[in-house]
Amino acid sequence: MYKLDFFTQYCQFYLVNKAEVSEMDDLEFWNEKALEERLAVEKNTLGVTVENDFSIVKGELEVLDAPNERLDPQADHIVEGSLEINSGAMEIQDCPTSDTILEVPLENGPYRVRIYSYNLDNPYHETDDRNPNDHYRIEVWKEELSERTVLKQWFPNH
Repeated sequence: MYKLDFFTQYCQFYLVNKAEVSEMDDLEFWNEKALEERLAVEKNTLGVTVENDFSIVKGELEVLDAPNERLDPQADHIVEGSLEINSGAMEIQDCPTSDTILEVPLENGPYRVRIYSYNLDNPYHETDDRNPNDHYRIEVWKEELSERTVLKQWFPNH
């Protein structure tokens, strides 16, 4: 298990095939559906939305042998996307500089990535507004490529 605690900008970060990164600033990548479903998808890149305006990402990433059969009922939003790895590694990168935050060694092949988002209705601590309350769990396992799928949709209450 990998712990995540990093700064990014524009309320987003990326999961990428190390060798090839897609174009992440075009309007097609972050289209209306990607924004609503909180996951932008290209062949070599997944873009994940962060709720807090400070763009601080806290959470964890775990590589699994198979998907968890039971979804975490505490999550506000759950979405999956696919990523093809042909470089032997997946990277977590910040936005907009695409600096590598974490490199996760993976066998080459197709992967499914599930992102759980928590505390989206209350992304800030009442007493410490610089320490966000929202957090993210990322699960990765080998599986054939398929379309983005929302398993639980969150709708903002503002």
